[in-house]
Amino acid sequence: MMTPRQRVLAAVEHCQPDRVPMDLGMAAELQHALRDHLGLDEKGLWDWVGQDLQLVMPTYPAASPLCYADPTIEVTPEGWYADIWRVPFRQAKTEFQTYMELAGQPPLKQCASPADLDAFDWPNAADWDYSHIAEEIQSLGDRAAWGHSRGFFEIAHFMRGMDAFLTDLALAPELACGLMDRIAAFLLEKTRRTLEAADGRMVFFEYNDDVASQQALFVSPTMWRELIKPRMAKFCDLIHGFGCKVRYHSCGSVHAILPDLIEIGVDILTPVQAKATNMDPFALKEQFGEKLCFHGGIDIQEFLPHASTEEVRRHTRRMIDVVGRDGGYILAGSHTLQADIPVENVVAMIEEAKRHV
Repeated sequence: MMTPRQRVLAAVEHCQPDRVPMDLGMAAELQHALRDHLGLDEKGLWDWVGQDLQLVMPTYPAASPLCYADPTIEVTPEGWYADIWRVPFRQAKTEFQTYMELAGQPPLKQCASPADLDAFDWPNAADWDYSHIAEEIQSLGDRAAWGHSRGFFEIAHFMRGMDAFLTDLALAPELACGLMDRIAAFLLEKTRRTLEAADGRMVFFEYNDDVASQQALFVSPTMWRELIKPRMAKFCDLIHGFGCKVRYHSCGSVHAILPDLIEIGVDILTPVQAKATNMDPFALKEQFGEKLCFHGGIDIQEFLPHASTEEVRRHTRRMIDVVGRDGGYILAGSHTLQADIPVENVVAMIEEAKRHV
């Protein structure tokens, strides 16, 4: 029987593991419902799941436990949660759960020149604490550790506003690229410090940068190749330089640039949003399965919330049999599992994955 670390490495290196590796992310509300359903505490839940992977990150003193992706450093008079980039968020609610969404004015909405970028109070990678990373990885035992970085494209349009940033890319590329480069400099240094602290014990490092809608890229493939690809390649080179695999996260339809992602060194693609254009995981396995390991792909938008438990079991078996053939697959949802998914369907997916070898 493989250890979780061996299992994940086998899948990423396109070798058949003893069972499919699992890496399930859940909304807090769903996790609590599943714990109640099974009568387990948090540790017991993840032991029952058979979770093979664990995120390990540097820490930062945050002003509030509520945040989007980076730490909140200020709660504004309006009650918004401003992160290290001064991007404001607010807490929103659906009938199922809470989440964080953009709010207010982007901090660089009025930015007109590179001089305005110079005047901004940029975050510093030295402000994080990396000293606990090695010990935390050691404490995981056989579980596979991974690291994470946000991406310069998403942060740039959060800081500038999507319309303004996309216009800059087309009409003021010096400004758009200056913004991305300042963000990337911070992210690269934080990534480097994290990997140094991990001392070669992370299985992969994720570069997380949404560049697509459900239909297509936010920019043309040509613009992506000219302005985004060479900057992203620096992350892949840095991560590979530490003997670590690269996982790339983008929601939506990134099919048009999959050959480019392979070219610059992406090893794992996540979350494989199955309902997006040309992102069917079975077709992707056929087209790119020798070069990419796929993470995710079990649809959370329509399938898991509405399928029967038997349909979930059959689909999970097919994902493992086809997408997981000869390795190259880590089982997960097409994004974080949301609280509108019946707990019985989550149980069915997990039970089928654990018994299917």
